Amino acid sequence: MAVSISTNITEGTWENSNPSELDYLKPNGFKFQIHNLPNVSYFCQAANIPAFSIGFTETDTPLSRLYNPGEKPSYGELIIQFLVQENMQNYLELYNWMIGLSFPENHEQYKQYQASQSYRFPGVPENKLAAVTNFSDADFFILDSDNNPNVKITYYDVFPISLEGLNFDISTGQTDYLTGIATFKYRHYKIETV
Repeated sequence: MAVSISTNITEGTWENSNPSELDYLKPNGFKFQIHNLPNVSYFCQAANIPAFSIGFTETDTPLSRLYNPGEKPSYGELIIQFLVQENMQNYLELYNWMIGLSFPENHEQYKQYQASQSYRFPGVPENKLAAVTNFSDADFFILDSDNNPNVKITYYDVFPISLEGLNFDISTGQTDYLTGIATFKYRHYKIETV
């Protein structure tokens, strides 16, 4: 007795395999913003989409080793570059955030940072500000060939972990503007078309 199996697979044709979109992704077609760093966002010159990987488990058998997906995801670091303003206002936005999180001199620095961010969360009681002011969401918009947002990447619970130093140098004789580089950690990110 023959058994027939229905697979519901459409037949592949040349027309079915043609992409409908023929424009390519531009490395300079983006807009990046971190909600509590408006000046850094405005002067952002470079940003990355971090690496993403998932773990796997190994199962040894008498013949070979088998691999299975399903472990926790791992996200790379978010790195941005921005032009530093003459009065260093955007650099100080990041610096003050990191000082507030690490409070190197005393605990009052942490409280002062929380108080400075309370405008972002009106109505949140003071004892709960710590849970929300340490983090900020960030959005990375990838622009299409007409410079309209095409893809949105949202980073959740972003916080800075490093801010590179600025090197002043008069030996070159050129006026190259200083660029700040900051690295962030975050909980996860989500990619969606807009």
